[in-house]
Amino acid sequence: MLAPPNVLTGSRRRRITYGFVLAGGFGLVGLPLFALSVWPTVDHSAIGVNLLLMGLGVCLTSLGYAFGRIAVAACTEDGAKPVSAPTIRPYLVAGVALVIAVLALVFTLMTA
Repeated sequence: MLAPPNVLTGSRRRRITYGFVLAGGFGLVGLPLFALSVWPTVDHSAIGVNLLLMGLGVCLTSLGYAFGRIAVAACTEDGAKPVSAPTIRPYLVAGVALVIAVLALVFTLMTA
């Protein structure tokens, strides 16, 4: 499982608390950015701005998903059907989306 060491090495309560707090924080910031980028009535001046907002939104929401999955795995680790921790996939999605957002920012600044 790929996650920050302080989330993984701490107690179960710490993993649950940090996981849900970080998942909620990233999700509450990332979802409006993504929704703003795909909302049909919002007109941005350049396509780079839409790509930037979408890249940042996808990056933050996928990180929120990963931290939420860490918290749910900590909650259910002693249960009958424990949930597995996230694999590398959400972190790869976040990294690719962040690279797209940075490239869109560079493109937007170069053309402005």
